Order: sequence, then C-alpha cells, then structure tokens
Amino acid sequence: MRAPVFRDLADYRDRLTDETYWRPCVTAVLARHGLELDVEPSAGAGSTYPTLLVGDVVVKLFGGWGDWRRAAEAERAALATVAGAPDLRVPRVLATGALFPDAPEPWPYVVMTRVPGVPWEAAALSRTGRHRVSEDLGRQIGRLHGLQAPQAARVGDLGAVHVTDACARSSLPRHLLPGIERFLAVFDPADPVFVHGDLMVRHVFVENGGLVGIIDWGDAMMADRHYELAKLHLDLFDGDKAMLATFLQASGWPMTPSFARDALAQSLLRQAHGLVQHHSMDVFHRLPHILAGRRIGSLDALAEALFAF
Repeated sequence: MRAPVFRDLADYRDRLTDETYWRPCVTAVLARHGLELDVEPSAGAGSTYPTLLVGDVVVKLFGGWGDWRRAAEAERAALATVAGAPDLRVPRVLATGALFPDAPEPWPYVVMTRVPGVPWEAAALSRTGRHRVSEDLGRQIGRLHGLQAPQAARVGDLGAVHVTDACARSSLPRHLLPGIERFLAVFDPADPVFVHGDLMVRHVFVENGGLVGIIDWGDAMMADRHYELAKLHLDLFDGDKAMLATFLQASGWPMTPSFARDALAQSLLRQAHGLVQHHSMDVFHRLPHILAGRRIGSLDALAEALFAF
C-alpha cells in the first residue's frame, strides 16, 4: 500500500469524503489491531482530516495537509485526558499508531468508539429539548474544565497569529476590524482550563432527546475558559442567550463583570486559531442572522449584543 499523495489542497479536500480512496488505509489499520472491516466505511461529514466510520468504530487519519503533527498530538492527548473521567460522554480510544512509521509523513491514526445518535443539527429538538441538552452539556463542560491536562496543547503553541487579518476572512463586519488590536490589548487571560474548543452543531450528539456524546477533540487545548464560547454560542446555540444562560448555570461558570468582553475577545482569537487548525474558519458566520440587520458600531457594542445578559 502506498502512502496517500495529493497535488494540492483542493485535491486533498476532494478526497476527504472518498470512501473508496481511503478503504485500503482503513482496512490496514483495522487488521493491524485485530478488527474487521465488516461493513463498508463511510466518511464523516465536515472533517479536516480523513475520518471513516466503520460500524461502531471510527478511524481518524492525520496527514496530507497543514499541521497534521500538532493535530494528531492534540487529539491523542485530549482523548487520553478525558479517558480519565469515565462520566464524560466521549469516544474511547481503541488503538493508536502510524500507517507508515518510518516515512517522513507516517500518517498517524486513532481508532475510537463511535458515539451513537445524531448531531445536534440533525436532531430536530424542540425548544425544551434544546434547553435540556444545553443543561446536560453545561454539566459535561464544567467537568471538562476541571480536568488537568499536562500534555495538552496551549494557545501559544499555535504560533504567531494575526487576529485582524484572520477576522478579515470571516463574517465580522468590516468596519469593526480596525478596533480589534485595541480591543484585545486590555485583556489578560485568566488561568487556562482544558477546553474542547469546537463545540459546534456537528460535534454534539443527541439521542432520544438527550445528550449522548461530544466528538472531534482535535482542537482541545489549555486556554481561557471563554475560548469555549465562540463556537458554542455563535454556532451551536445560534446566539440564543437563554440557552447560553442554561449552559452557564449548569456548568458552574464563574461569571465576572467583564464576561461579555472576555467572550468576544476569545471569539476573535478563536477565529485566528481556527485558520491555523483547519482549511477554513468563520466563527462569525451566523452573525448576520443573529444580529438580524442591526448595525453595531463598535466591538464593545458587539460584545454587549452577543454575550451580555
């Protein structure tokens, strides 16, 4: 079996959901660990790296694009950390390794259990159901933030990131871009906690109206706890402050007078880090819908509109 090779990023992205292309890799990984390819693999939706579903098992490969070494290390470290908390509803690691251990690009992998149910975006939850899942998610993330993760990546590990340039590649209103550096200059992040970092509509799984799992731990790291809110509130909750309040209360979130500003500051940073971690990122993609045509004159006003109670 030859190592996967791609002409460019476009070719790589086209191959991500090509189950036939990845079948030899998946077969080799499963055989190495005494697991059978008893059903044809199907590709996970929206993945940055090849993620193949095989019955109750998931095989995630790292390589071909971007900082795959960091991504593989982050995912493995995160899954090892949450494995120490059996009450967390997360995938469990079955095996790790590398397809080509002696090659410059060894294609490391993780084999893990598959979370049941469907993602939030496909769950068709009632408003009451969404609040119920938000409350349970809050308890889970509160537990997560209390874990010690000595091997986890930290925000500084992502290297120099120009936040204003990154936000210019998002749906943040253009007239707010000049104020970003000044807005961020006054913030001193609190003691970091272990965050998932990517709590969006495809990563929170629901079954029978309840939370059953949280997937995709490749962006988990040590960061200011408000970093968690960027994808959670602006994607998963679609800016719904009532759901955010339910989540915060259930998580035992330590509220401060600067909560709204801290949340927006970390959302701006999340946009920048996301462009390092993924092919693309737009933390603010739901902003036109959330703001419903309101013109926001400053970042302080945006923080108030999005996060203040």
